[in-house]
Amino acid sequence: MSDVLIAVPARYGSSRLPGKILKDLAGKPVLQHTYEACLKTGLGDVLIATESPLVVEAAAKFGAQAVLTSESCQSGTDRIFEAAQNRPEPFIINVQGDEPFIRPETITAIADLLKSDPSCDIATAVTATTDDAKIDNPNCVKAVLAKDGRALYFSRSRVPFKRELTEENKTVPYWHHCGIYGYRREALKRFVSLPASPLEQLEKLEQLRALEDGMTIKCVEIRPGGPAIDTAEDLKAAEKYLKERE
Repeated sequence: MSDVLIAVPARYGSSRLPGKILKDLAGKPVLQHTYEACLKTGLGDVLIATESPLVVEAAAKFGAQAVLTSESCQSGTDRIFEAAQNRPEPFIINVQGDEPFIRPETITAIADLLKSDPSCDIATAVTATTDDAKIDNPNCVKAVLAKDGRALYFSRSRVPFKRELTEENKTVPYWHHCGIYGYRREALKRFVSLPASPLEQLEKLEQLRALEDGMTIKCVEIRPGGPAIDTAEDLKAAEKYLKERE
């Protein structure tokens, strides 16, 4: 039995693009692309967690295991916690169902960090960027890291702020946070038991709840990938991304 469970929250009732995880992308549902990337890691079982029978039915068609979770789950994190309740694995990797271009090596890097660093409650990923349009976009979450990869803060704002631009610091990259998380089982249980925190409510970033409660989040650097699917425009961008790589 593997010590890693890859859990894929897949909410059908998305507000910005309803049913997005079952939208067609190059002949497959978006969710199937994500599932197949998870499967390629060979880390352990891949379990889809959803509130919709439609997703369970679609998952069965491409050979995936899916479980129905409560419609009252407030987030994907709550959903994977519920789905993993009766599972034995001590490490749980949360891969969003709308990430069709997630790389297997990214998922593996998250698992490796959790296993190798006992101080790490939660593992996540970042990419380096100097793109001002991305850095100033509030939908692009920035991470501030300590030298050991420990997350000090996450923000929708441009952080850290470069008070004086010099030749030395103007090319220093910002860290773009990627929405994949790995949890120790006890850390996941602790996290979902906490109320929403003040900074979380201000920034609308649930990872701040963990930081405010003193949990340790560590980050691994990964290569930039293709777009996640949040809107109809993202779906078009994903199709273009695939065509450019044919």
